[in-house]
Amino acid sequence: MITTSLAAIPDTTGDFYSPDISSLDVLNNGNNLNIIITCTEDIADYSFYGAVFIDTDQNILTGYAENGADYVYQFSYMSIIYSDPMITTTLNDDMVDSGTLQAQSNTIYITLPFWMLGNDDGNADVFVAVHDQMVKALDFDRAPDYGVIDTSTGGVKIQQTASSNARIFDRVGDGGAADIENIDATVGNGMLNLVITYANNVEPSSFSYGDDITGWVNIDIDQQLATGFTNTEQAPPTFGVDYRIEYAAGSLTGTDAAIKMINTDSELAKLGYSDTTTRSLGVPYNDGTFKVSGNTVYLGIPLTLLGNDDGNMYITVDSFTLQDSLGGDIDSLPDNGNGAIDTSDGSIKALLSYGNDRMTFTDSESDSTGFGHDGDEIVSIETGFDENNMLITVTYSSLNLDDGAITNIFFDMDQDNTEDYSLIYSLQNGKLSASMIGTFAGKFEVKEVTHLITMQGNKMYLSIPSVFLGNDDGNMNLHAETALVNYGAKIRNFETGIVQLNPDEDARTLYDRAPDTGSYTIGRSKDFQAAAENANVPQAAQEEESPGFSGLIAFIALITCLYIAVGKKKL
Repeated sequence: MITTSLAAIPDTTGDFYSPDISSLDVLNNGNNLNIIITCTEDIADYSFYGAVFIDTDQNILTGYAENGADYVYQFSYMSIIYSDPMITTTLNDDMVDSGTLQAQSNTIYITLPFWMLGNDDGNADVFVAVHDQMVKALDFDRAPDYGVIDTSTGGVKIQQTASSNARIFDRVGDGGAADIENIDATVGNGMLNLVITYANNVEPSSFSYGDDITGWVNIDIDQQLATGFTNTEQAPPTFGVDYRIEYAAGSLTGTDAAIKMINTDSELAKLGYSDTTTRSLGVPYNDGTFKVSGNTVYLGIPLTLLGNDDGNMYITVDSFTLQDSLGGDIDSLPDNGNGAIDTSDGSIKALLSYGNDRMTFTDSESDSTGFGHDGDEIVSIETGFDENNMLITVTYSSLNLDDGAITNIFFDMDQDNTEDYSLIYSLQNGKLSASMIGTFAGKFEVKEVTHLITMQGNKMYLSIPSVFLGNDDGNMNLHAETALVNYGAKIRNFETGIVQLNPDEDARTLYDRAPDTGSYTIGRSKDFQAAAENANVPQAAQEEESPGFSGLIAFIALITCLYIAVGKKKL
């Protein structure tokens, strides 16, 4: 017996110039999924473009597209005078029969046989978008306006219903041509809507070369420092950036926006490294929007693109122009060092900070074998705790974005004179990299943790969530070692596990230890608590039981940091 079901909804008119959808009907006749898009004006004699997003398993976390759609049907309809229109249709980027689409008067008819949809039963979540741009569109008419049509019920459903509204003001006159006045962050109907208002006109103009606007919206989606691929470059690190919205508008850069995220499917990600990927915003990729008008930037980010988040997140915004960037000028909101916007209530989440448990350990001056070579000579190490994070500040006699500086911090959590964890970070080819080595959930692993470290001046600031230290109580021994390994330097004596570096061009082997012998003893802090049970720790692929730390492990840590740096250079 063939069953038939119909889902029909009206669409807001006047919300898009053309084509303007007035209604959407989705019919399941037992063999085909029929989509009928009705517009307010005649479209058959004009050109239009768009896409149908179909989530056949009705699981927002799976699919061909980041918004959960298992199938994306893309169409291009170009009207030609005195000839039949040119119609191009694809399904998940593969060409399909253009006869699946027809246009008559003010209506678009799309017929998709179930065999094209993996022999689905037609119960699916569907939304459509139409526009007038040939390739892709950051502005379009969407039906339904929010959420999806559930063909099994005929109703509209929205995955996330959380709502909040926050307006944050910025200091005026501190950002050059990219001076931000305020930001409105609204969460509702499964969307994060950002309205960024500038003090100056930022709409692209052929007469504004050099004033092309660039912006980064950093989003800590789970409000946990333990996860993310970078931080907000504030000290100490407080926010683990899980997504970054990057946008640009200008006569030189063009007008475009994209979302940067961790590529969980890559081989590097499976090994525990934060391999990232960048996806375009807009149809046919997804339903993210970006518009610039006058002094205002509008961004609409579906929460489905943010891991179907609940809408509670930390946000910072950085913006600059091509002209300002030459002088290093950038405007941030909140101002750099003042924290991040908490979308749940519009408050500012302050940075982590040292409390009364702050301890400062000094190291002997000019005792490195490199005689204070850049990134080699440790001057002091400061420790403390805030929330469930251990804070460490390492001060050097000099520190620049120079190749080769490597520091390894060893943690003896049970104070038995055997290191349990090691954090190694380096500056290679002007880029900062960091890895955490130890036993996590019973497995010995190497995890990339570059987002836990910020460099400012001659200091490295580290914030280490307790989940990376075995949820310890805060009592531990600690010591640090530095070395300088230029790219291409040879490391010898692998068999014995002894780290021996080739001398540099001045015949120096570079090394410093703090303290010179023994360890610094860190006392329990009443502020240091184990992370919540749902705290996320990036998973790696190593399955071996922990072999314990030794000179060999320190050597492996050194090699790991070099490989990460070289690997990132190749990506």
